[in-house]
Amino acid sequence: MFAELRQHLREDQVDLLTRGQLNDRFAEVRRLKGAVAAYEARLVRAVDGLGDRGLDGKGVLRAQGKTSDRAAARTAKTASMLEELPEVEAALEEGRITSEHADAVADAAEKVSPEAAQTELLDTDEVPPADVFAKRAREWSGKRAGGDGTDRHRRQRNNRSGSHWVDRDNDGMWMFKFSLDDERGQLAKHALDRREQEMWRDDGGRNGDPATMRTHGQRMADAFVELLTGASTSAPLHPKHQVNAVLDLNAMTDDDGRPLASLVVDGQPLPSAVLERIACTAGITPMLFDGPGRPIWVGRDHRSATIAQWRALIARDRGCVGCGADASRCEAHHIVPWWPVGETDIDNLVLVCSRCHHDLHDRGMVLRRSDGRWRIVARDGPAPIPRHEESNRLIA
Repeated sequence: MFAELRQHLREDQVDLLTRGQLNDRFAEVRRLKGAVAAYEARLVRAVDGLGDRGLDGKGVLRAQGKTSDRAAARTAKTASMLEELPEVEAALEEGRITSEHADAVADAAEKVSPEAAQTELLDTDEVPPADVFAKRAREWSGKRAGGDGTDRHRRQRNNRSGSHWVDRDNDGMWMFKFSLDDERGQLAKHALDRREQEMWRDDGGRNGDPATMRTHGQRMADAFVELLTGASTSAPLHPKHQVNAVLDLNAMTDDDGRPLASLVVDGQPLPSAVLERIACTAGITPMLFDGPGRPIWVGRDHRSATIAQWRALIARDRGCVGCGADASRCEAHHIVPWWPVGETDIDNLVLVCSRCHHDLHDRGMVLRRSDGRWRIVARDGPAPIPRHEESNRLIA
């Protein structure tokens, strides 16, 4: 019977179906999945009942079903509970609920009682999506279990665990697993999420280069190691989150040619003694502007500004060219839009804050050059032009 069903599914020309017919097919698939899940549960119970010292239901699911150990354990547990939840199994077989709904009812039944769980949780004709249903089932079982949560917290504390191992099947990657109670789980989650967000901003945030930015998973892994060991795993800070100082060797040197001071990009002078002191713990990135600013021209090879271009933009614009907001709050904006013809060159980029960026892209405003500076104005007058003549100047 399964061979005939597979053949029918292969021959069904879904690309010729209307939207209504496709919706009907999805409903049929849901019902089919439910029937298969209920059938699989009966198979698991049958294997468990053999008593022939062979693999149990979980083992068969892992060996024949090719599922993970966790998924096999979850399916086997629900299959066992469904024997005491005939109404739930019937709803699953008819396709009124999914295997995820059945898992949620099984968990609630284990904490309260099978009879109450299937009677009260499936008392509606319209079953919500599985994630909403699972949340309701947890809330229901929490209220019905009674108490102030002390016993549950004690159980969680007793069941906390941690382990680590090397996964030889995954290129020798180190694996860590922790099961935590609500309190410590929330603390760990917030710490990881907060550090991951900081790393996202350090990588450049919305203006970061996708080719070099870490993925969310990579940042979470780095945050885990950093919080656990205290050793920084972060990529270098994005230039807009660094202290950027410009040293004019011609204007700020003594009679012997030694630098007297540098200029922080917000216009404040920084004594050379202070610069020497912070240089002991800070990275120094020299920037040379040769002619029109080479080598910070990348044309249309990149849409996002490079790190070198960011440093030059901060040194040149100091902050938002529209409102003067600090460079740390700014984004790199293409004067002539990148799509379809604008280039990612220093003379076609300016710093603008998020609000001014929205003014330019979403509210009909444009950049106009006036009195030696850019202004954000209503869309009238001549088209904006890149400021080629001043693209290589460090001090406006």
